[in-house]
Amino acid sequence: MRAGSRLRRRIILLIFFAVLLVVPTAGGPPAEQGMVTPVQVLSGFELAAGVSLARDCGYSAPLPASPSRSLWLFCDTPVYVRSTNARGRVRWALQRFIPGSTAAVGLTVGRSGPAGRAPGPLSEVGMPAANAPAVNAPAASPSRAGTGAATDDAPTPGGAPAPFLPAPVGLFTQAGLPCGHDYGSYAASWVSGVTRIPSTPDLLVTFNNFCVLSGSGEFQPEGFGLADYDPATGTLSHYVTVFSGTNLDVAPFAKLLGSPVFSGRYLYLFGPMCTAPAYGRCATGALFEARVPASPLAWTRPLSYQWSSRVSPDSWTSDATAATSIIVGARPSAVTVANFSGAGRHFVLVEQTDINGAFTVYESPTPIGTWKRLRSGRVPCRTGAGYANFCRAIIGHPELSTRTQLVLSYFNPAAGARGHVMVAGFRW
Repeated sequence: MRAGSRLRRRIILLIFFAVLLVVPTAGGPPAEQGMVTPVQVLSGFELAAGVSLARDCGYSAPLPASPSRSLWLFCDTPVYVRSTNARGRVRWALQRFIPGSTAAVGLTVGRSGPAGRAPGPLSEVGMPAANAPAVNAPAASPSRAGTGAATDDAPTPGGAPAPFLPAPVGLFTQAGLPCGHDYGSYAASWVSGVTRIPSTPDLLVTFNNFCVLSGSGEFQPEGFGLADYDPATGTLSHYVTVFSGTNLDVAPFAKLLGSPVFSGRYLYLFGPMCTAPAYGRCATGALFEARVPASPLAWTRPLSYQWSSRVSPDSWTSDATAATSIIVGARPSAVTVANFSGAGRHFVLVEQTDINGAFTVYESPTPIGTWKRLRSGRVPCRTGAGYANFCRAIIGHPELSTRTQLVLSYFNPAAGARGHVMVAGFRW
């Protein structure tokens, strides 16, 4: 039964990527009216060491003890080193690859500077320590480069990127082989969101586990989990993989969650499913929403989760197979949700609708809807053929946004050495 479920998921993923990879090279879209010129999210380490960090995704949240600074969480982080040959031609060589996630911290400039500017240069955060036993995951070990605490007031250019979340264990390739370098793959916990835990100095980090094929970049979904991060001490606790193994076989796309937001007595989470990929676009799909009581005791237990099962708000079910889309006509390649009250807005949902940078923005007074469409747009990005060369990871940043400018980060495969996280502001 487990093998059959893996085979079905493998077929779905192969069809999905086969459709994506036929997208031809395209030029970047023209700048939108009212858009602030995109800039790179740079690390002090990049500037000091002459390297380029082609890391994927870029989630952020203000540090509870220092709201003028934000913790940034990234996904896979390739480190490229620059060199010049005898003819003066610049070349970039891969020096190191950090699978899963890395972290950095930098000043928030959205309040004091123009909207759309990136914080930074960022100071790299060392590998967190574990102050509580992990559940279904190995404990992180202290970083040799530092404590992992996000407490520096200024960038430390000498600090190199370090793994943030520990690598998951017990994963398998789509062919059913153990996930690891011996089988041309690697295990990764990719960050899917971060937010402050109310009435605490800690941040809640969500992640999804994958076994990634090193060559093609295809990935096998293997789990969803959460971790409590204390920026002051640089420690992880309540690190748990909630849905994995046979528990993930039933309605897996409804259980691959992220974008944690707290409201009232609940923690709400969101996830996308594209049911009909077509030439780089999502023709049809669904946006799932789950909720769980807002306590570590509840959010670490699979049976505590409920899913939205309505067209009208506030109808929930414990059966993930009965989950329905919270937005009629959703076409998500990806989705992020955050509380933008600090920017004079409500809860904002950003739906990425293709792999060329198109997005649609919705707003709701509460995380359970109803969601009102605000605008559509496209981040300036140049894409090409192949998994690694599409515009992706469009993420909203409340602390950088204002009432008139929405700040989004995204991965531009044409920036930097082999792609880079960018930020840009859009009028809304």
